[in-house]
Amino acid sequence: MRANVIQAVLLCFVSACASPQVERIASAERFFRGVYGCDPSVVDDLAAEDIVVTYPVFEELFGAPAIRGREALKQFVAGFCERWTEGEVDIHEVVSDGDKVVLVWSFRARNVRASPNGQPPTNPKRSWGGITLFRFDGAGKIIAEIGEESEPGPAQRFVADDK
Repeated sequence: MRANVIQAVLLCFVSACASPQVERIASAERFFRGVYGCDPSVVDDLAAEDIVVTYPVFEELFGAPAIRGREALKQFVAGFCERWTEGEVDIHEVVSDGDKVVLVWSFRARNVRASPNGQPPTNPKRSWGGITLFRFDGAGKIIAEIGEESEPGPAQRFVADDK
């Protein structure tokens, strides 16, 4: 009998851990790692049909402030992954509240293709980082990815400050 009570308490605890908030955090991390780690399947799995993705650099690179829609995002992933290889994503902090999840991240990759504005590839690994806000709809799909990025990434800034 005592073992059954312990099992029931553990099951209840595990179920509580699978709350919508925990699921949104896991989805945001999986989505970010998938998009920038060259796994476009996450777009179909986790993005709403009318997702909007925006970063300040998009205006310079694409002439538009945002990528709109799942199909456009999959095209972006394909192009991103042709240009950057050996991508490494680090998630440094996660904050969530309601339908929002914020990731503080850094990214390292090797540039192997010219940028959309014609600059030739540099090939050495580059690093940058940023903060990205994800918004979710009631069904748990990502409806927005709104980011800011900078160079160097968070980990490199901490190291630079310590010197």
